Amino acid sequence: MSAPDEQPMPDPASTPPTRAGAGFMLAMLGVLLGGILLLNSGVLESSYSGFAFMVLIPFAIGALITGAGLQIYWNIGCIAAPAGLFAVVFAVMRFTGQEGLICILMVLPFWLTAGLGGGLATWFIDRRQRRAAAAGGATRVQAVALVALPFAVLYAEEASPPAWEERTVERSVVIAADACDVWPLLLSIPAVGPDEGIATFTHDLAGIPRPAEARLVERGGQLVREGRWGEAIRFEERVTTLEPGRRIAWDFAFPDNSVQAYTDHHISPDGPMLNIARGGYTLTPLKGGRVRVSLATTYRMRSRLGWYAGLWGERMLGDVEDNVLAIIKQRAER
Repeated sequence: MSAPDEQPMPDPASTPPTRAGAGFMLAMLGVLLGGILLLNSGVLESSYSGFAFMVLIPFAIGALITGAGLQIYWNIGCIAAPAGLFAVVFAVMRFTGQEGLICILMVLPFWLTAGLGGGLATWFIDRRQRRAAAAGGATRVQAVALVALPFAVLYAEEASPPAWEERTVERSVVIAADACDVWPLLLSIPAVGPDEGIATFTHDLAGIPRPAEARLVERGGQLVREGRWGEAIRFEERVTTLEPGRRIAWDFAFPDNSVQAYTDHHISPDGPMLNIARGGYTLTPLKGGRVRVSLATTYRMRSRLGWYAGLWGERMLGDVEDNVLAIIKQRAER
């Protein structure tokens, strides 16, 4: 008695690519287009510092790029495609002046991680659907739920913004000079040369212009320090405290958009997410004809990633302060 003919199971690797992942891809496309539209419309301005912008949008991009690759190549290497895409996109944004390098450096770890996560999710869904198709079944993806979730997160973040946090970054330097020689440099630092100061990550790698000058002027009965970095960035320090030979303090003011135009178009230094508030110098006489000069900057921010933004604030403002203090030290000790 002969055994009945057995039908061999189809080889998943040889099964033609299916379109069972179309629902997931459509959902990711909706997330991407809707997120970009909302964020650039200004309706959800403060969400640039939230999880939706940092995670969900790059996740959708990674999923779309990997999904497109898997329709052509059955190769797990397609998951690496988002990393290459972001490298190219960020380079183009940087060199075409669309974004400052510092903004790119800040979001890059989140975008790369989330993009690779989207690629892995796409590969996993594609693998399941190939196996289901080979077994004669099918899997379903709830595209509507996938589209709705990110926008629910966006609106939840906007409806319940995080509280303001206030942080202060302070640096100091000991100068071998008399207080009477140092004090005038705390009021005005004219014509800073490119060879003055020290090398820092913020200036020399992240691309923030170096200080060019600070002039103390009187305007409308108020003392104002007019600051300039490079040729592009301008700001004001409106003096609130002046103790000659001891201390000067000020409130920051930004009369134009030169700061955000050079660093990040979306985040203002006096906006709904960040407020560079105040600063000042303190001069303390020491023994042996030396003085200690301290420079402090206080800023306020609100972000669900405050711990991460705080690290960048400490790094960037600390570098700027170290560089300014080095310029004062070099001039005073000449």
